[in-house]
Amino acid sequence: MRATLHVIFLLCCVVQLLTGRTTLDAKLTIDERAFAASKDFSLLQIYFSSEGQPEPSLDVSYKNYLRTALATDDHRQFDLATMEFVAQLHNGHTFFWDTWLDQNNQLPLGFYAAPLDGYWVVQASFLAGLKPGDVIVRIDNAPTEAFFQQQQRYIAASSGAAQRHNLFLLPYLFPEQFTLTLDGDRKVTINREKIREPEQKTDGRWLKTGTTAYIRIPAFFGGPFEQGALDYLQQFQTAKTLIIDVRNNGGGIPPKRLIQALMDRPYHEWKESTTIRLPLVDLDLGAEKSRSSTMQPESLRGCRYALDDHLCNLPVTWGGGVVAPNSNAFHGHLILLVDGGCVSACEEFVEPFKDSGRAIIVGETTEGSSGMPYLYDFHNGMTLKIAVKRQYFPDGSEFEGVGIKPDVEVRPTIDNLKNGRDIVLEKALELAAKPVRPS
Repeated sequence: MRATLHVIFLLCCVVQLLTGRTTLDAKLTIDERAFAASKDFSLLQIYFSSEGQPEPSLDVSYKNYLRTALATDDHRQFDLATMEFVAQLHNGHTFFWDTWLDQNNQLPLGFYAAPLDGYWVVQASFLAGLKPGDVIVRIDNAPTEAFFQQQQRYIAASSGAAQRHNLFLLPYLFPEQFTLTLDGDRKVTINREKIREPEQKTDGRWLKTGTTAYIRIPAFFGGPFEQGALDYLQQFQTAKTLIIDVRNNGGGIPPKRLIQALMDRPYHEWKESTTIRLPLVDLDLGAEKSRSSTMQPESLRGCRYALDDHLCNLPVTWGGGVVAPNSNAFHGHLILLVDGGCVSACEEFVEPFKDSGRAIIVGETTEGSSGMPYLYDFHNGMTLKIAVKRQYFPDGSEFEGVGIKPDVEVRPTIDNLKNGRDIVLEKALELAAKPVRPS
């Protein structure tokens, strides 16, 4: 099989780090719903960094959300309404989660599918009746595209492409049992209670003994993934070319030790920004003297003044500096394999090599979402994660929702998947045979 299943989206990893809900109660009291909804709204107002992107009408969205949230005591409906509210910010690192969903509807799907050539196509599967390259025509009675459009509003992501990519990473959007209709009208019933997925781990091997080595890193959640890569790197120190595969790597903790072990030249850090909201102390907002007063700090002169706005949205930026290389780093040729499933800490890993030209990046554009968000724990299984900063490429250009483009673009086809061909890796091996960086 071309690759293991995608790492469960960042939402699910956060769940594992939090204290779980002690009850499986399917109902929420009016007090629980009112507190959670109002707290979500106030935290987003305070912490969400909208620098560099249009602000949605949060007040209007909140009124609509509140109407839905207070209308029913159904736990699942409340969670979905909250997810829909937060997803309207269109940021992959700003989302709501509830371990109640994890306990009640987080059984694995056993396969992963994503858009390809205008179809929804199985990319990887642990199920005997479902193979890579199979086209999913319907989910139960709904055309697959219609099913996505129905669920799209609950998927927090920084782009429409990322929402599509993440649909089959979110098991709570699917019934515990459902039927897939494939091309050719073949049907496969998915019973999630019977599915067991193997544990993922970092893998490595020689592709050409003594010459070309390969390391596959499925995630950066926790130390074992990065440490596994470092251990393999020690084995492959004599390799002329090292291929590191981070396709479908859902991120986690930025692998700084691995970057240092591979980086033999200087590179630029990300540029970053956040929005600090300061209260306006001058009540005479309409007076011309308040707009030009020499008593105001210079940094506040760019604040937006309005009679109905009592907060100053002040952007603060930093980063973009040069990081020195490691003299003991691996000095062989380096090729990184990426795709739209490379997100967050995975992109933190890739960007230094893109910026410095240290590696040839092969595959598809990454997702374009990163940052270390603020996390609020409701202490009942619910959490809200908020992106308090935005990242930019070292030259200041947009990264969020854009992603890192490969140096050599290679996009698999349906036929490639059906025939078990990994043409991205094939291209990497072709480049390894004549390791010259493309212009």
